[in-house]
Amino acid sequence: MSRARSTLPDLDAASDGTPEGEGRDPVSAAVRWILPYAVLTGVLLLMVRLAAKPLDNTDTYFHLRFGHEFLTGSWELGRPGSVTGFATADWVPTQWLTQVVMARFEDWFGLPGVAWLSGLQFLMLAVTFFVVARRRADPVIAVPLVMVALCASAAGMSMRPQVLSYVLVAVTTSLWLRAQETGRPPWVLVPLTWVWAMCHGMWPVGIVIGVTVVVGACLDQRSTRSLRQLAVPALSAAAACATPVGPRLVEAVLTVSSRGEYFSEWGTPVFTELNTIAALGLLGAATVIAIRRGSTWVHILLIGLAAAWTVYSLRTVPVAAAMLAPVLAASAQRLVGPRSPTLRAERYWVAGAVVAALALLAAQVPDAADRPPAALRSLDQPLSELPSGTRLLTDTGYGGYVVWRFPELEVFSHGYGDTYTTAELDRDATVSELRSGWLEIIRDDELGYAVLDPDSELAYALRELAGWRVVEESSSLQLLASSPPA
Repeated sequence: MSRARSTLPDLDAASDGTPEGEGRDPVSAAVRWILPYAVLTGVLLLMVRLAAKPLDNTDTYFHLRFGHEFLTGSWELGRPGSVTGFATADWVPTQWLTQVVMARFEDWFGLPGVAWLSGLQFLMLAVTFFVVARRRADPVIAVPLVMVALCASAAGMSMRPQVLSYVLVAVTTSLWLRAQETGRPPWVLVPLTWVWAMCHGMWPVGIVIGVTVVVGACLDQRSTRSLRQLAVPALSAAAACATPVGPRLVEAVLTVSSRGEYFSEWGTPVFTELNTIAALGLLGAATVIAIRRGSTWVHILLIGLAAAWTVYSLRTVPVAAAMLAPVLAASAQRLVGPRSPTLRAERYWVAGAVVAALALLAAQVPDAADRPPAALRSLDQPLSELPSGTRLLTDTGYGGYVVWRFPELEVFSHGYGDTYTTAELDRDATVSELRSGWLEIIRDDELGYAVLDPDSELAYALRELAGWRVVEESSSLQLLASSPPA
């Protein structure tokens, strides 16, 4: 038995009793056990509050529309169509399973059902962060880690399939760390990646984590014996290519990364925003502990990979947080001593809190999330009166709502970039950024109406430079028409 395995506590141990010494010190017991779980319960209630409101992320709506297209058989996985004539790319569906589930929940329960599903994702993320941290640290360490990791993930938390990727990144990292403790390859990651590849396009992140851990293990052991574990990421990649979409999933990943310049979420993180500061805090703490107390190559390389995700893009900041939750938990626990065994009462508390949170959410969403936010539906009436096939200029945000609410309209841009060719994305950027030729594009594409933020530069240019007239407006949106409409 290796020294690393013999000195680690049993992470699966459970007990009905109180850890040694806790019963004689009620203040310490309250601080180390009762207070962390009370705070964790509060965190779960906060997740409920965030989900029990109208669905304000406009990407949710094009996911619903796409899910219905797959659900009704209008689209095939091998050759999906388009919800607008302005998007003509031969694209690959990378999150069709989650889109179908979302659409089915809307069929069964309406938008409240989708909002409940959103809350389920938030709770899954919080509980996963806690479980992977608790397996390596006491509750008094794990719960604060959960709070900071959720703060770092806040920008990516919405009713979008990417939240499931953040969950699976944390699970994957934890399972690989466990594999190094037990010496057993984490074969469960192979079927898990197969499911992941149908839910969201970040599945290659799990494979990168696996390769990183294997390299670190070889450096720790000063041998190539651990290279045998590369079979897990290799088979995981094969499993991803064995989904109903097939090997074209790899093509989809390469396509997205090559067109990141057109999407703000793939832009450089803003290091003064709270979520990025939280991620940097996790990264800094893990780095300081590794430097001052020493660390294995596995941990060092995982911290380095998390650092790369932190600076890579806005969208991957939560990936870094999900990776650091189990890594930092293990490092922080080393500062205070052996981890306390997991009590059966802890499991009951967490399970009960999650069930209660989901029940509370189910009671709230029928009234709180039964319709889109007022800002989105403020122009529903005039849009419903436009003739079928009307070519409508929108920004990428509001367009996602329109393709769901008004499927008969031809929307210029809706935010799901995979369905657009690179030339079409460049065309959209030319218009939205008022580059040279923007007005000619609008005229050539026979765009007769527009729904835009009245304070946007594009809306101003249409009114003042192109002579478009205001048909209807609200505090947040303005319906414009060309004079005369095209």
